[in-house]
Amino acid sequence: MLKTVILWPAIAQFVLIACVYLWLSVTRQRALGSGAVPNTDFPPGGDEPRASADARRHLANQFELPILFLVVIGFLFGINGTSVLEVVVAWLFVASRLLHTLASLRGLLMLRHVSFLVGFVLVFFLWLDLAVRIL
Repeated sequence: MLKTVILWPAIAQFVLIACVYLWLSVTRQRALGSGAVPNTDFPPGGDEPRASADARRHLANQFELPILFLVVIGFLFGINGTSVLEVVVAWLFVASRLLHTLASLRGLLMLRHVSFLVGFVLVFFLWLDLAVRIL
């Protein structure tokens, strides 16, 4: 049973990414509704309202460090390399990404940096753990 438990943090990370997609959609609908943009074309670097641009940049960020997390989770699952430690670290990573998302969308720069660093260290640990397990 512990082998499949490692997949729940990965599923939670996907839900977080889906929520950021939803937030991007909401910010763009607001921009259209307010007349801040003339059409549905939101080219990067164009005249996009700040809330929409921030949400777009944060969505792009969800396909950087979280991808390394999802890959290592898949590898750990594949080699049956799951203990309580990996599950706890995986959930802590998801919590750090949730905090990072809230900090990013609220403009809390220092909290965003700290939560990113924590997430990076956690993913680094998971990759190191994987390397040790396959030696």
